[in-house]
Amino acid sequence: MKILIVSVYFPPLNSIASLRSYSWAKWFSRMGHDVTVLTTEKRSLPNDLKLDCSSFRIIAYPLWIPLSGLYHEVKREVQEKPSTGLSLKFRLLNAIKKLYTSFATTTGCFYTCRYPDWHDWWARRAYKLVKNEDWDLVISSGGPYSVHRVGLALKKIGKAKKWVVDWRDLWTKNHLFGGLRIFHPLERYLERKFHESADLITTVSEPLAEVLRRMTRTRVEVIYNGFDPEDFCFLRGEPRKQNERFEIVYTGTIYRGFQDPSPLFHAVGNLLRNGVIKPIDLRITFAGPPQTDVADLADKYGVREVYTYAGFIPREEALELQYNADVCLFLEYNNPSVKGILTGKLFEYLYTAREIWAIGIGGDSVAGALIEESNSGVVLGTDVEKIENLLIKRIKWKEQPSLQKDFAFIEQFSREKQALKLLELIGGLRKTPHSP
Repeated sequence: MKILIVSVYFPPLNSIASLRSYSWAKWFSRMGHDVTVLTTEKRSLPNDLKLDCSSFRIIAYPLWIPLSGLYHEVKREVQEKPSTGLSLKFRLLNAIKKLYTSFATTTGCFYTCRYPDWHDWWARRAYKLVKNEDWDLVISSGGPYSVHRVGLALKKIGKAKKWVVDWRDLWTKNHLFGGLRIFHPLERYLERKFHESADLITTVSEPLAEVLRRMTRTRVEVIYNGFDPEDFCFLRGEPRKQNERFEIVYTGTIYRGFQDPSPLFHAVGNLLRNGVIKPIDLRITFAGPPQTDVADLADKYGVREVYTYAGFIPREEALELQYNADVCLFLEYNNPSVKGILTGKLFEYLYTAREIWAIGIGGDSVAGALIEESNSGVVLGTDVEKIENLLIKRIKWKEQPSLQKDFAFIEQFSREKQALKLLELIGGLRKTPHSP
């Protein structure tokens, strides 16, 4: 088959979201298909993903954001000539950037989530690069929702025989970003057009799929984010470190107000104050983009001495941290209306972690059920006393976890198997739509 994947999130962009579309391109091409990826042009960054993209074609079209180029140009000048001080132009641009960032991260608008978004401009122009080819299969993976504009346009002119709309997160029912009320009718209209025109809709978990099934008659299926054993090749055969201190590691992004490590910090703070454990017994490391740094919470609970923010490190370093940690920390979205978030990070933990500690999560959640069913860790909820007792067992009593991971169960979530499942779904599509 000739396959087009449309995704803004794609390597070298260092994001767990990039790995979903990358894994499809990688495994589809290995299965003998002719794969093309349409994505945005990426700026080179020190923590870029270093993944092999030689087996498929990439078409990258630049994303235009007003004042962005000027801001980075002026910022570079300031960094190269710090003695000249901050220019009025840079201070003004920096103030505009702060206002823009605050608005975008609050509403989700212009932030790859809600309408309007700069990627609408990108989609209209990027579409012209692929509209003259015939595609057996087009998969658009959002957000941003704008990627689905490309799939819809190709489907309308008959250039896409089959079209899959993939949602990593929900759009109009997004749990993080409410958008602007004035645009909600337009968003729902566009979403209905996407769903009605698609041959198949996919998402990352069954609860999210159930939400989508209530919104459309088009068939909705789950394709998990999964993990790729090949990502861990550089660690194969390497013995795990025997840490002098008990190491708890969190890697990834934290969404404030929705993911909260406070119960862990509270428990650690209590044990430190009461002398049950000492600072030399424990280290808690968080690694990810700037919003992952929770030093303020560490200060609040008196655990700053055992807390480290490692920064937004390259993925290989993050995987090594996970591999050598005594515990990988998983933080559930603390929102009773959201029970279906299954990040790619969780599947990496399932595959490689010695033990997972899930905070803010119950066994009735999808993530909690996966952790327990695979025998990969413990679900602790927000029970500070329960966390304290487990810390005492692991640190003071040196009790080892008695986990026997069910790798046969975990194997079903490999990215290769998930890619194959998607192709099988496409091949088995029937004309009869899903009935809610």
